[in-house]
Amino acid sequence: MILQRTPQLTAPFVPGRPGDGYYNDLRPHLARYVPELRRFDESFAILTRDAQHANPVTVVQVGLGAWQAAKDDRRWQRVVDAVATWIVGRLGADGALEYRSALRGTFRLDPPWLSAMAQGEAASFLVRAAATLVRPELLTAAVMAVQPLVEGRAGLVVETPDGPVLEEYPTTPPSHVLNGWVFALWGLYDVAHSQPGDGAAGELFARSTETLVARLPTYEIFGGWSRYDVFPHPLINVASPFYHSLHVAQLFALSQLHPDDRLSAAARRWATAAGRPTVYARAVVGKVAFRMVRPRRRRR
Repeated sequence: MILQRTPQLTAPFVPGRPGDGYYNDLRPHLARYVPELRRFDESFAILTRDAQHANPVTVVQVGLGAWQAAKDDRRWQRVVDAVATWIVGRLGADGALEYRSALRGTFRLDPPWLSAMAQGEAASFLVRAAATLVRPELLTAAVMAVQPLVEGRAGLVVETPDGPVLEEYPTTPPSHVLNGWVFALWGLYDVAHSQPGDGAAGELFARSTETLVARLPTYEIFGGWSRYDVFPHPLINVASPFYHSLHVAQLFALSQLHPDDRLSAAARRWATAAGRPTVYARAVVGKVAFRMVRPRRRRR
């Protein structure tokens, strides 16, 4: 559910001030789907014309990338506005941002289904778009977007002995996908710091981040490499080099939003592992083996 190019490890942001930045650089994602601003209408139509198969995360990440690009070129605000309007039109009355097609491949889900990652990233985007576009109704929409998480609906929040896990894919048994969990956490954090009077989002952010810290060892495999999820696949779903780099970036950013030495220590271990040729090679072999038994996901 994430761009296919390697992200930069950091993007400028100030903890507690969502309007000052986002936690990963999503401009490469923007460039992939909207290579030229002058052809935006055509590109956006391709992304959204099929309401059944449109991927909310893909669209939201285009919006976040455009919001970051608009810091240097205000013309990208046009894209921010279009994405914001699309999300608001797609949100249900209960805040749900539904996937309307089946998921087949790594995981199997029947429509309609929700994703904690989609809900969280939509909230993060809407918080920023509300300020940039001076559209206060978007902040209301951001609060709506996290309600399915706060209320624990549709299998998006799974209670474990360590605390609540936010589910990118609400599978049975739970998959606990790491990157989607963190993106969802960021949405809760952003809403909490934009709506100080509403403590529910901030409380869930704190509880679930503590859960993630406690469960970090379950994601660490040979030599400090990470795994994509903890679903009981026939083989361990080893994180690809792309996702491992993303995990490192996410843990570093999360450690600034929720200071905990265990987060930063894990990020450093995992970053070091990425530079070890033998560990890297083992991870690639493991990922290839996994994909032989679990082909990439497909929607239909």
